Amino acid sequence: MDLSSLQDTVLVCAIVTVLVIRLQLWITNYPQLGGGRLHIAHLLWGGLLMLIAIGLLLSYLGPKVRRTAAVLGGIGFGFFVDELGKFITKDNNYFFKPAAAVIYVVFVLLFFLTRWLRRRGALTPQEALVNAADLVTEAALHDLDVREREHALELLDRCDVNDPLTKPLRTLMVEIQSLPVRPPGRVTRWARAIRAWYYTVIDKSWFPRTLRIVFVLLGLISLVQVFGFIFDFFVVTDGDHVSISVARAEDSINHVSLYSWLNLVFAVVATVLLWIGLVRFGRNRLMGYVWIERALLVSICFTQVFVFVQSQFTAVFGVAVELILLVTVRAMIRAEHKLAAQKRIGAPLPQPAEPAEPVVAEPAQEAAPAG
Repeated sequence: MDLSSLQDTVLVCAIVTVLVIRLQLWITNYPQLGGGRLHIAHLLWGGLLMLIAIGLLLSYLGPKVRRTAAVLGGIGFGFFVDELGKFITKDNNYFFKPAAAVIYVVFVLLFFLTRWLRRRGALTPQEALVNAADLVTEAALHDLDVREREHALELLDRCDVNDPLTKPLRTLMVEIQSLPVRPPGRVTRWARAIRAWYYTVIDKSWFPRTLRIVFVLLGLISLVQVFGFIFDFFVVTDGDHVSISVARAEDSINHVSLYSWLNLVFAVVATVLLWIGLVRFGRNRLMGYVWIERALLVSICFTQVFVFVQSQFTAVFGVAVELILLVTVRAMIRAEHKLAAQKRIGAPLPQPAEPAEPVVAEPAQEAAPAG
């Protein structure tokens, strides 16, 4: 199984576990497991799950085992990191307010660490040989398809020809029987259909206007949210009139903390990058997307940290919206790269798949009587 997919599985399972734990504790009014002087912290369950994941990896082989270990390890790490507030405070305060921001920073750092591991460069000949041998293990446990065999042969092309294992592995991969390529899954089909639809609407007049409106509203909401946290103002409705009431304006400005000023700085930086992207979008769609992506990364990696300090786990909703937008923008960037490549070679653009018409069976003709 692809290493990047396993890394994403661990990270996603850990994040979902933290959110589920916090939601469950809030719904059940923070129950306590145990009695008397005992308290069974869910940190212990996290350690048990991570131990089981390690045991699976040490005892069994195969992609299904690695996938199961990734899920259990991610859930276990989520249980573990959720208790972080108890271990960075003297009074073991689970509800330590900055703990949510610290947990958020841990996940952001893990995200960048996994991305760095993927971009650290090409595989060495030894690493390519080990990966090719791992695919042989896959062939022993399950049937190998054509795509996996081609990938193994590509890895063997990077190996040292003088290595005593390279030639036997290549011979084995050439001679081994492989299955046809599996049909794409439902998610892949959806992604291709969405990309084909994108190609049909990018030149429509309403598309850039809609995109600008969405991201302008996002930038304004982010700035209003940050200013509300820092300067303590809120909107007041009085009949048909709407006004902004500034509570303790002078005191709040004089007593703004350092992290609040940093929050404001990063929010302004993200807004400036977003504005540059919207301006560039009219001239070059790809560069516009790149600048919008930078704005979202600044907001997710820096601005949202301080929002978590202020509002703790209620900031998850804002992060979720920005993550969805980031995934969407990155998909558009990939589509633009693919579009440019297809234009260079003169290939036609993929069209949205049309629903297949139902096949109506023709009535069978009666047999002619025997003459």
